[in-house]
Order: sequence, then C-alpha cells, then structure tokens
Amino acid sequence: MPSETSGLQRDVEVIRRRWWVFLPFAALGLLAALAIGAVSGGSTAVATMTLDTTVHDLVIGGDRGLRIFEAQAMTADPAFKEKVIAAIGESDFEYARFSVSLSPISVGDGISRGILTVTISDPDRAKAERYRQAFVDVYTAEYTKPDGLFRTRFVDRRREVAANAEADYQAAYQRLAQATAGRGIDLAALVETRGEANPLVFVTQQRAELTRQLAEAKGALAAASGASPEAAAAIAAAVIGQPVQAGQAAAVLDARVAALEAALEEYSRLAPALPEQQLDPATQALLNEVRGLRQVRDAAYVNLGNAQIAVRSAESRIETSYSFSGGLAGTLAGRVAVALAVTVIFGLAAIFALEWLSPSRRPGEG
Repeated sequence: MPSETSGLQRDVEVIRRRWWVFLPFAALGLLAALAIGAVSGGSTAVATMTLDTTVHDLVIGGDRGLRIFEAQAMTADPAFKEKVIAAIGESDFEYARFSVSLSPISVGDGISRGILTVTISDPDRAKAERYRQAFVDVYTAEYTKPDGLFRTRFVDRRREVAANAEADYQAAYQRLAQATAGRGIDLAALVETRGEANPLVFVTQQRAELTRQLAEAKGALAAASGASPEAAAAIAAAVIGQPVQAGQAAAVLDARVAALEAALEEYSRLAPALPEQQLDPATQALLNEVRGLRQVRDAAYVNLGNAQIAVRSAESRIETSYSFSGGLAGTLAGRVAVALAVTVIFGLAAIFALEWLSPSRRPGEG
C-alpha cells in the first residue's frame, strides 16, 4: 500500500479490496435483526381516558351503581368483552391482553371522576394501535350512551335484586298461608306493616286514642263538679272543642264519656278473633320473617325506581389521550437498522483487523 496516500484514501482502498468480508456479517446482521425483533417485547399502545359522570336528579344513594369503580368493573363484563372482540374483528383475539387500571379522582353523591388507563402490546405497532382504538371506541359508547352498559348494568342489577326479593317474599308468604290455614285469619292484614294501611294497627291506634280521650273527659267531669258554672263550662268546652253554656258542663261531659265508652266497646268487638299474640312461636317467627321480607321487597323496588331516575339524568364525558412506547426493533425500519449496524461495524472491524495482520503489510504503513 503506498505510504504517500492520505489516511482516508488508504482506508477506502482497504475496504474496496476486502469488501467480501462484509458478506458473512451481513448474514449475521440479518439474523441479529430477526432475533432482536422477536425478543424486544413488541409495541405498547396506551390510552388514558379521563372519566366524568354527574347525576343531576339524585336521590340519596341512588347513584351507587354509577360510581367510578363501576366504570372500571364494566370492562370485565362478558358483554363488554364480546363487543370489543367484535370491534377488533378477530374471533380468536385474547381479551386478557388488555391491561386496565383505574385512578379515582373524586367520588361523592352525584359526582364521580377518575382516570382509566388501558394498555396493550403487540410486535406490530399498527395492530397494537388498532386494538387500542377498538377498546376506546367501544368503551366510549358504552360509558356515555343512555342505553350503554354503564347504565343498563346498574338498572339490571337493581331489577334482579327486586325480583329476588319478590320471590323470597312470595315463598315465605305461602309458607305462612299454609301454617295459618283454617284459622280464619285475615292474612293480608296480619302481614301488612305500613301503619294505617294495616287494619290491626289501625284498630289498636284508634283504641289507644279513644282511651286517652275517655280519661281526659272523666278528668274534666271530676274537675267541673267542684267548679263554678262558668269555669265548668270552660273546662267542658276545652274537652269537646265547642262552646258550652254555663250550667251545661256536667251534661255535656257525661254525654262525652258515654260516647267514648260506646266507641271503645265497638272497637273491642272489631278486634280480631285470633290476636297475633296468640299465635304459636313457630308461626309468629314465620310472620315476622314475612313482614321483614315485605319491607325488603318494597325497599328493593324503591331502589329500582331510584336507579331508573339516576340513569336518565346522568351525564357522562370522556377525554382520551394516546401514547406509544417500545417496539422499534420490531418494525421493518428497526430491523433494517440493526442489520446495517451489525454489517458495517463488525465488517469494518474485521477488514482492518485482517489488514493489520496481513503479511503483505510493509513496515511504516499506518
């Protein structure tokens, strides 16, 4: 090699003369590119969704199924999974490849906010992005639409609870009907627990009120017997709620006492032939169970109504941002870059190593 040539010219001459050394390293670079692409972990597509639900017409506790935690739980619903797979268009797609996490921001009556992050990886960046977008599109629709899963799941759960409560009540009621058959009991009145709607409760309340009024009338009659005619008239007027002439107090109060005693006797005659207290312990326990289940059933249907009101007035919003990471070595450009790097770097190193060790190299050559 001439010593008077420049270093760059000399290097170029060496590369041109030993270009064949690149060939094995080109094959090695190709293998390295394929291997690195296979173990690089693929591309990771991330969607960050900021969720916000506000319930405008809210009864206390009526939005318990519209909280941010239910927004995350919706992603595990089989119906939601089926919708995502259908949107992807691959029947054999593994839904478990999605990673979903929730970061709550605020949770209160009528207000629910949080950040839902969904991540998926694939060796092909385009596929990872397509899978991610299918998930986001389905989730957005199901979270915001009036007939979406976020709302229908809430109402359906409340409806199922009400149906179960109704079935439990009816089963217990039938057992009570069998236990009291032939006793002449008004079972509907016995089971009723809502105050004046229960004839038994109504009769008891009226008797208590009449007893109070009778005691008041007898006390007024005793007080009036020793008072002046004017004072006695005032006492009688306070009891009956109407003006009473002087000298008529005793007669008015006597009539009041007689009327109250007759009313009490009539209510006593209306009392049930078989009072609740006379039931045997087993039947009494069954009656208490039926009454409790009646209240549970009524409350369940109230909750169902509250849920229907809440979902109609709920407003949901989503703001989505996208990000991407990894997977460069798995792309075509990344594999070409790896193959060229291995070929050039190792090829040049081998060429100059061979040149340095060549027997034809004369002393003094740089």
